[in-house]
Amino acid sequence: MKVIHLEVAMMVLVACGTIDGGLVEDVPQRVSTGPSHFSYPPNCSEIAKPKDQVYCVTGELDLGLKWLVNIDMFLFDVFNPIKTALFGINATINKGIPEALEVRTAGCATPVLSEAFKFLKINQGVTVCTSQGGPGKCDSGTKSCVAPFNVSGYFGLYNDRSLWLKWPFTYKAYAWVKPHFDMGINATYTITGGDPDIIQFSLSFIDTIRSVNGSVLTWHIHNGGSFDTYMTRYGHSYHNWTIVDKTIQLQPSK
Repeated sequence: MKVIHLEVAMMVLVACGTIDGGLVEDVPQRVSTGPSHFSYPPNCSEIAKPKDQVYCVTGELDLGLKWLVNIDMFLFDVFNPIKTALFGINATINKGIPEALEVRTAGCATPVLSEAFKFLKINQGVTVCTSQGGPGKCDSGTKSCVAPFNVSGYFGLYNDRSLWLKWPFTYKAYAWVKPHFDMGINATYTITGGDPDIIQFSLSFIDTIRSVNGSVLTWHIHNGGSFDTYMTRYGHSYHNWTIVDKTIQLQPSK
């Protein structure tokens, strides 16, 4: 296991991802020492939406005697950028073993809107709300913690950006932390619905945050999904989207 020297004075945030087969690297962002705060894209926050993005990841690490880990992802609303949906976790880890876990939830947002049937001027979107977060339960036998939370919202059809029809959904998601810094959030689901006389749909939504290779300094953030809408007269309309699919690497500076 790589030794992390806690006396390092600064940390650097680097984010890497792939787009169309190419590697994208962003300029490293320096964050202050213990507790060390970070954000990606740089300088974003719940109230500071990044330009040309609908997400912001923020967090704080305190790698003292007990490691305190906080990471939040905010999804911004395409209609009103001051509205956000929060997926977040707080964990306390002692010598690689979790002692406490809390999942953080709040708000609603419509982070994606796309054309369903262009010639009809109909758009489709998904609105996501998170709620019922709080402390999780830890099992001394497995030395792991789990914290469920609620995800709700609706699949909506829009005419000229005005909501026309909607189909609600709700389901349980969860956060976890296991020994050796295996931790994250899983809020992935697939729903189908609609009205055979109007329109039918299938919606897949992916929202995951997880540590990589047992390191609290490496995180993979993935949010995206797909729409399949169907009308008897016009057939299927497919759309895949990716809001973010990146690995965020926190590295001690030289």
